[in-house]
Amino acid sequence: MEISELEFHWFEDEIDDIGTRPDGEAVYDPGSTATHSGFVLVIRTDTGLEGYCRSTFYAKQVAAQIEEAAGTFLLGRDPLEREEIWWNLRRILRHSGHMGLGPIDIALWDLAGKHYGASVAELLGGRRRERIPAYASTMSGNPELDTPETYADFAEECLEQGYPAFKLHPLGEPDRDIEACRAVADRVGDEMDLMLDPSSTYQSYTDALRVGRVLDELEFTWYEDPLRETGDSIYAMRRLAAELDTPLLGLEHSRTEPFGLFNHLEQDALDIARVDALLGGGITGALKAVHTAETAGIDVEPHLGGPEHLQLLATITNATYFEHGLLHPHVDLSQTNSWGYTEQIDRVEDGHVTVPDGPGMGVEIDWDWLDEHGTETTVVE
Repeated sequence: MEISELEFHWFEDEIDDIGTRPDGEAVYDPGSTATHSGFVLVIRTDTGLEGYCRSTFYAKQVAAQIEEAAGTFLLGRDPLEREEIWWNLRRILRHSGHMGLGPIDIALWDLAGKHYGASVAELLGGRRRERIPAYASTMSGNPELDTPETYADFAEECLEQGYPAFKLHPLGEPDRDIEACRAVADRVGDEMDLMLDPSSTYQSYTDALRVGRVLDELEFTWYEDPLRETGDSIYAMRRLAAELDTPLLGLEHSRTEPFGLFNHLEQDALDIARVDALLGGGITGALKAVHTAETAGIDVEPHLGGPEHLQLLATITNATYFEHGLLHPHVDLSQTNSWGYTEQIDRVEDGHVTVPDGPGMGVEIDWDWLDEHGTETTVVE
């Protein structure tokens, strides 16, 4: 069996009432319309077997990397040789952040599951969990519209819907974020796990420390990637982790995967690690990071929702939550998570998401939806 061609099915769709803050964060903005695009990658073999990955993160940049690597390192290869392909691609894409590696690896795992008639979770060692607890992950705040009360009211609404945990994305100003965290903690802090993710917006260590000390007081579950250097500075992260009681979660924005994670762990520079199969090396890369953290007794938390993360969460022992988002009381950006699939993969019931149980990623591509929303199809052969 050999890889014979790759195919990109490009699509786009619009979401009403979504705008962009000056710092690039998507926010609630009545009257605005955001256009989101992505692709379904098909890796096809000479036997007709196919593997799929749907991607919406930085789609054009990612696709360019995939096309760059395809001719030399994919076409003609045995698709079951995922480990060797992973190392080949990580090296060839080393100068461009190797973001194209994730969708390729995910599609190869999907293909392998179909080949063996097993889910990816089964290939990873077996399903420990059929349902994963989900936390409500908010959109970043619009400083002109969202208030601490907006966050608190929405947190209470999410609690009533059954979510066991609630994560605030920022208004982007330390003092306003503190006000929002206090309001949410006062409203639901005794009933939900609470987290803050400033999305690398704080410009100084002193701001990050000041916010973190408030989170200590409010007994937050974690404090995520506060600094604008995106967590790459082991020095800054180590100082922050040492000063605060609230567990520090890091490395969502750093594409160093198990290697950078090991360096941070060795320097006591974080308490929880972010993993991301789509942006950070696929299932293979995420699994390497999971095991690196596991050897140190450290938990991981996958970034946002997708079938690849549900399959991963079903089998690993050092993770708790599925990130369900991005959410807002007036608009739900999480609908983009199901674009291109025949069903809503991240439906939350009683605070949990069910892991798909079909072969591979366990989800079906909605080709009718792609025909309706498609913009072009390109083939690499």
